[in-house]
Amino acid sequence: MSPDPTTRVAELQSELDGLRRALRTRATIEQAMGVLVVLRRCSPKEAFDALVRLSQQYNTKLHRVARLVVDMFAEPAVEPMDAYLRRRTGQDAPDGDPDAGPGAFDAALLDAVRALSAVTPGTPELDLALRDLYRVLVEQGWVPPYDVLGPIADGQRA
Repeated sequence: MSPDPTTRVAELQSELDGLRRALRTRATIEQAMGVLVVLRRCSPKEAFDALVRLSQQYNTKLHRVARLVVDMFAEPAVEPMDAYLRRRTGQDAPDGDPDAGPGAFDAALLDAVRALSAVTPGTPELDLALRDLYRVLVEQGWVPPYDVLGPIADGQRA
């Protein structure tokens, strides 16, 4: 005997509501996994397992834990992103220097690398040369994500 049509409609409506809820929360869970992959340098499976452990440890829904993780690290570093977008859209000219094109970055990068290679290891100049190279890379948006998110995770918000 088949179930009552009203009961069947209610069951299907409940299933549909659950699927819609799962679709809404899945994006947040994926974002949180991405944050953990970058911060912990782990695989997506390990990141998901970490979210599940946190969810169980604090007796909180998985999507709620994921939202908290995403919100915790949602403060983007604006300057590196701007530099990245300028570089990717062909607008490599630094502010205030309209004549500087893509070659200007290459020249600055080569100069920084040459200065670094000329420094004797173990001297104070090495630190300065590394900082100069890092500055050139940051100005063009070449910052590894873990360099941006790592200090935030350690509580060293700049």
